[in-house]
Amino acid sequence: MKARLLHSNRCAFTAVELLMVVAILLLLALLLFPTLHSTRAHAPRTQCHNNLREIGLVFKTWELGSRDDFVMVYSTNNGGTAELIDTGGVFVHFQLMSNELRWPKILVCPDDKEKTVATNLNSGFSDRNISYFIGVDARDPFQKMLLSGDRNLALNNQPLKPGLSAFVTNNPQLSWTKAIHNSCGNILFADGSVEFTDSKSLSLAAQNQAFATNRLAIP
Repeated sequence: MKARLLHSNRCAFTAVELLMVVAILLLLALLLFPTLHSTRAHAPRTQCHNNLREIGLVFKTWELGSRDDFVMVYSTNNGGTAELIDTGGVFVHFQLMSNELRWPKILVCPDDKEKTVATNLNSGFSDRNISYFIGVDARDPFQKMLLSGDRNLALNNQPLKPGLSAFVTNNPQLSWTKAIHNSCGNILFADGSVEFTDSKSLSLAAQNQAFATNRLAIP
């Protein structure tokens, strides 16, 4: 019996050992917390990035249907939206590509609290259901033209209002507002690539356009 008691005492945790285990667990929690917090903070930005990649595929899929360029290039008589550009609406372009755009959810950035996801792309669908601008002058051959991106844009430090806006490449002065992604944003280029940029990188991208003047439809 004494031998068994001695064996039991050797296997039990002492108070000091227990405190050491608790201290190690607390230390691990403190080390992991910033990583978990950072991951949660970046999750909407990552989802937005993925949304724009999907939107790029929508444009490309529509184009592959016996077309040579984006929907904004073609007249309405030829199945495009060229005549609708001057309305400044964004939804009209996505609505025409409804066969390719099967998930309205990808049109809303998780960080954009002013927009709501549409239930469908027909009844009631409007710019209220879209977070992303469209570069209506984007052309497929020019791979680094701005095709789409977050709507929180400013020109000459003035936030761009919904509708059609233009900037010139020799002095673009484009920047991000704080409305989404804390003064940053995602850009979709004509080649289908997506980049998360600050205002400086956005301005540099705006200089690398094919035309002297470029128009953006803001939802």
